Amino acid sequence: MKYGLDYIEPFTLLAVRSALNVLVVAAILPFVRVRWPHNWRAVGHIAVAGFLLQFAYLGAMFVALGEGISQGLAALIAGMQPLITAMLVGRWLGERITPIQWVGFLLGFGGLAAVMSERITIGTGSVLGFAVIALTPFLITAGSLYQKRYCANMDLRAGMLIQHTVAAVACFATALALETREIQWGFELSFTLAWLVLFLSIAATNLYYIMLRRGEAARVSGLFYLTPPTAVVLGYLTYGETFGLIAIVGFVVAATGVALISRRGGNI
Repeated sequence: MKYGLDYIEPFTLLAVRSALNVLVVAAILPFVRVRWPHNWRAVGHIAVAGFLLQFAYLGAMFVALGEGISQGLAALIAGMQPLITAMLVGRWLGERITPIQWVGFLLGFGGLAAVMSERITIGTGSVLGFAVIALTPFLITAGSLYQKRYCANMDLRAGMLIQHTVAAVACFATALALETREIQWGFELSFTLAWLVLFLSIAATNLYYIMLRRGEAARVSGLFYLTPPTAVVLGYLTYGETFGLIAIVGFVVAATGVALISRRGGNI
């Protein structure tokens, strides 16, 4: 994600991303049967979840990266999301966290910290960068719990169209107010946008929504502990990036934590 920010500002990038998502969904609508929300209240709930996840959370993350926050530190702070989710699901969704699951959440965060330890640097991060990155675990938690409570059964195509329309408008308005909106087109930026649209938006986000629909929010959030370690392994396989023994131990610890979190019944 940070790679593309060398060529485009954060909210301009997110505005283009969401606009492309809207175009992709609009292109397939004539060929599929879509279950639209049954009233404007349902549309409003989907829009709020989209605002929190697609605009507020991703906006804060991209601004932080653009302000010099390292990806390792960003991953570690965002990794607080499963713990925050576990603290809130009882009151918000009526889910009960067992003692063994609490152990899993702590192991997962510890394993994540170990995996990312070699990649955590203070770097040249600005005060703004540190301020907004601190908001990311709370924003994604709020968006995820709202999605689970009010939008779990939405049609993914209708939901994607609504959420990314909201995000595109919000991101464009923010870019209009705060950014120059200059874009340096090239292969690198085009690849970044393709990755954000095809993988992050269409594949990963929809998979996340499906898991939220079918499983408990706390158990689904625990899978976030495996995302940065998996990225580290992919970096090793594709780009020859290295990692040490501490990272290997951390991966095992994180995987153990996720296994403990997932022990309760119910389908993910």
